[in-house]
Amino acid sequence: MFGQNDNIRIGIFGLWRGGAYVRSLLLIPNVTVTAVCERMTDRVDKNLEKFSDQKEKPTVFTEPEAFFSSGLFDAVILANYLPEHAKYAIKALRLGIHVLCETTAAATMADAVALCREAEKARERGVLYMMAENYPYSCSCTELRKLYRTGKFGKMMFAEGEYVHPMDPENSSFYNSPTIQGKYHWRRYLPVTYYCSHSLAPIMYATGERPTRVMAMTAKDTTEHISEFKRLRADLVGVMLLSTDGGAVLRVNGSTYCPPEDNWYRISCTRGSVETVRGEQTKVRVAYNKWDTPEGEEQEYFYTPEWTEHKEAADSTRHGGGDYFVVRAFIDALRGNSEPFPDVYDSCCMAAVGILGWKSALDGVPYDIPDFRREEDRKKWENDRDNPFPDFETGEHSLPYSTTPVDAGEDW
Repeated sequence: MFGQNDNIRIGIFGLWRGGAYVRSLLLIPNVTVTAVCERMTDRVDKNLEKFSDQKEKPTVFTEPEAFFSSGLFDAVILANYLPEHAKYAIKALRLGIHVLCETTAAATMADAVALCREAEKARERGVLYMMAENYPYSCSCTELRKLYRTGKFGKMMFAEGEYVHPMDPENSSFYNSPTIQGKYHWRRYLPVTYYCSHSLAPIMYATGERPTRVMAMTAKDTTEHISEFKRLRADLVGVMLLSTDGGAVLRVNGSTYCPPEDNWYRISCTRGSVETVRGEQTKVRVAYNKWDTPEGEEQEYFYTPEWTEHKEAADSTRHGGGDYFVVRAFIDALRGNSEPFPDVYDSCCMAAVGILGWKSALDGVPYDIPDFRREEDRKKWENDRDNPFPDFETGEHSLPYSTTPVDAGEDW
């Protein structure tokens, strides 16, 4: 661990998403980005300009092996391809490098098990793993946590989390283009349930409850819409029902593309409800039944919470300040000031919701979510390598990526 005034050296692995964290990192005292790894030179040139306020620019690597073995950084932000998150997280942990990993933590159940085992061994040596799930750290979602933990709303019984992120045809074609992204790029094959942490993590963060069971259904897109947006995936919507270890029921989605673009969260409890506001993500709504309204409060009211500290820094970064505060939470954990959230168990739990939710969508049956803190639960899944993402070289994959394959043309 690091003292409060120790300089923490950061490496960034992948500058497509990793570059978005540069501003947040440079706003935190005693943090220096000392190395980056990126194979695409245009991304390197674009992002190196962001280090004008840093005394020295980071060393640039193009190959992972040289980057990880360089000894130039204490912690790494993994912003590489999703199917390889677990692989490089394990590599870094074995080298004694702290990990802040972009979502999602693992692409297969076997990867999730291996990651948890490695993270446990690393933690015994003082090496930390955390996932860079930024949505719980937005101002409105942080406020939901504060409200819920007052206890005055009672116990959570039902909650909903929505992350809806449609793209216009131009951007969709860009992300799905084999000539730009590569024929077997993971984004082209992302099953509709897999990217679920933006929907689920704010609820877990607020309540401390973990999913224990999942069942999912999907809605297929129209042929015309699929063609217009140049997609390989036929599914437009994936919805999952979850039960939790506290006895609640949750409804969350994965990467849903139907309009309108929005994020929304509701926690409905025995004595009241707290939620963000549809269409106005910075606002919070508090509501009670008439007979449960606390003395001195209105039965229903809306307000816009404000940051109590680091407001200027948070407001200058993306995702409602989430990019800044998720990085700050990681640095605070490295200094021993807090525990990381999501830790490796939370992160793999969310990955399992997406993976097993997809299995449920394909075969119509519910699946139990393992408790990744328990070796007996992990043992059951240690050899499950079902994977919807094609091998970069051969294109082979062992799990369907869509409920109905799309007969795409060569230009897709």
